[in-house]
Amino acid sequence: MLTKLRPLSIAAALAAALATAAPARADAVSDGAQLIRTMADTVVAILANKGLPKAQREERFRQIYRANFDGPIIAQSVMGPPWKSASPAARQEYLQVFETYIAKVYAAQLSTYSGEKLEVIKSEADGPGATIESRIVDPKSGRTVSIVWRLRPTDGKMKVRDVLIENISMALTQRREFAAVLQRRGGTAEALTAAIREKIADLDNPKKK
Repeated sequence: MLTKLRPLSIAAALAAALATAAPARADAVSDGAQLIRTMADTVVAILANKGLPKAQREERFRQIYRANFDGPIIAQSVMGPPWKSASPAARQEYLQVFETYIAKVYAAQLSTYSGEKLEVIKSEADGPGATIESRIVDPKSGRTVSIVWRLRPTDGKMKVRDVLIENISMALTQRREFAAVLQRRGGTAEALTAAIREKIADLDNPKKK
């Protein structure tokens, strides 16, 4: 069985892409910061709609991830070496299953949302992209969680490549977890995809253990 995989970030539930042309370096910073703010606002709107059916919420999170995260690069990175030897068909299947898994994880984990807010506190250039520092604030307890977003221009727009929560890279963490799964399951893309499918089944049927 696949071990519990930590999501790429609490805000991988985030929304529509912004720029249509590849930004210059200065624009990368302002566009990146606006991207994070817009995604956060969109997620809050989804979560505030308590009557939204589970399937629709998952689909919206899938759209958010696809529009704002560099999904193929992230998925390839967290799979690691098996990607190189995987067939085109195996790669495509894995990419689809990985995206579905991310959407379902966030739909489930964010279902307990209770008013937390994301604030952008600092933005700076990072090579051709940008690093955006933010924090999530719990209005009830006052507790804050530091979140740093690393963005790069992809297909003419800024997209998230990695997220650091309290200085821990979610992409690196997930790659390590996938590596453990691959070691147990034979080390192939097909084996990892099968393991993720099992986890998706658990998410769809939480009472069936």
